[in-house]
Amino acid sequence: MGRTWLCSAAGAGLGFLAACVLVQMTVGASPPRDIAAITLFVGTFLAGSGAIAGAIVGAVADFRTQAEQATEARLRREPGSEV
Repeated sequence: MGRTWLCSAAGAGLGFLAACVLVQMTVGASPPRDIAAITLFVGTFLAGSGAIAGAIVGAVADFRTQAEQATEARLRREPGSEV
């Protein structure tokens, strides 16, 4: 769960940062009031998208880690022993 949350937060931050950069490159010499509104709108959308993508990546990474641990535990057991 920790990795999922961390990747989600990182994705949201990167999404909002990307929105800030993209809006500055796109609108250029618009008034600051318009730039702030556009940045907030686009940043919210990209932050949400980044959070969802980050949560998916984190969950897949957690799943792979658990699957590897289960495989290692299965291989460590002796063939004739029962739990």
